[in-house]
Amino acid sequence: MATERRDRLLALLLTATLIALAVSGLQPYDRATWAMEVAPVIIALPILFATRRHFPLTTLLYLLIFMHALVLILGGAYTYARVPLGGWVQQAFDLARNPYDKLGHFMQGFVPAMVAREILIRGEYARGRRMI
Repeated sequence: MATERRDRLLALLLTATLIALAVSGLQPYDRATWAMEVAPVIIALPILFATRRHFPLTTLLYLLIFMHALVLILGGAYTYARVPLGGWVQQAFDLARNPYDKLGHFMQGFVPAMVAREILIRGEYARGRRMI
């Protein structure tokens, strides 16, 4: 039962990612920026799909990767300085500039670090409490 729910969740995340990717690519602010920003998503999706049975990641990690993908896709569609969500935060907190790029930078450091951590632990490349 839990496996079925997880598989449905992963299918939902994949579908949502593909829809977001397609919609963001319809009329991005700058096509070259969009291509560079969404390239990691386009590269990672087939890898995650191909390894889902042989080396499945935790559900939490798949969720983090999904959120990271959305940050990249949204940043690619608008460019980071023009993302409306960042504009709302800028206005709400009376900031000098749109802070969406800070969210992007955080995700670009945190999520890959979590992926590396899981690979190192599960692949038994890091052994012992001190190494982990």
